Amino acid sequence: MIFESSMQLWITHNGEREKLRFPVLPTKFDVTHGTKNTSVTISGLGEILVLQDRAAVEVSWDSFFPAAYFPGIQTPFMLSSPDAMIQRLFEWKISAKPVHLILTGTRVNFYAAIQSLQPYRKGGDPGSIYYKIKLKEYREVRIRQVKVSSTGTATVSGGSTRTDNRVQAKTYTVKPGDCLYNISKSTLGDGGRYNEIYSLNKDKLKNPNLIYPGQVLQLP
Repeated sequence: MIFESSMQLWITHNGEREKLRFPVLPTKFDVTHGTKNTSVTISGLGEILVLQDRAAVEVSWDSFFPAAYFPGIQTPFMLSSPDAMIQRLFEWKISAKPVHLILTGTRVNFYAAIQSLQPYRKGGDPGSIYYKIKLKEYREVRIRQVKVSSTGTATVSGGSTRTDNRVQAKTYTVKPGDCLYNISKSTLGDGGRYNEIYSLNKDKLKNPNLIYPGQVLQLP
C-alpha cells in the first residue's frame, strides 16, 4: 500500500474516548486477506472446494515515535513522549477490548486486537522508540434467536452489530496540591494527556486550572 502525506493513521479505544494518531506514517503497510476454504476428496467425485466465511484481516507495519519534531511529522503540535505512546499501546493490548484502527483515505476502518508490539531503540537516535506492530481484525459474535409462533410464523432476532470496546471507568480523587498535569503524569504516565482528563470531566470542571481536593475525576 502506497502512503500519501494527506493520510492519517489512528488507533482509538474505549468508545473513541482514547485516541492515538501515529506521528510518522510507515513506509509500508501490510494487509493480509486470508481464507479458510478447504479442499476435501469425495469418492467418485475427486477433490472439491468447500467455501467458508473469510478469515480475519491482518495488518502490520514498522515505524517509530520520534523524540523531537522534524519536517513532515504528522502531529507537530501534540507530540507525546515515545515512552508514553508505547505504554498506551501496551495498555490497550492487554485490556481485553478491541481497538479501532483507521487509515484515512482507505478501506482500513475496523476493530482489531493488537496481536504483537515490539518496541526497540536505534543508536544515533536517542529518545526515539522504533516499533513493529501487528493487529488482527475483531468481529463480534452475534447469536440469533428464532421464535416460532402458534401460527407457524418464525421471527429472527439478533443482538447489536456495533462493537463495544468501552472499558470500566477509572477514577481519581483530587488531593491538596494536585493539578491536572500531575494527575495525568502519575496515573497515565504522560502529563501531556491532561486535556483528556479535562474533556471527560467538563461537567464538573469549568476551568482546567481550578480543581479542588475531594473532587472525583474520571480517567481515560
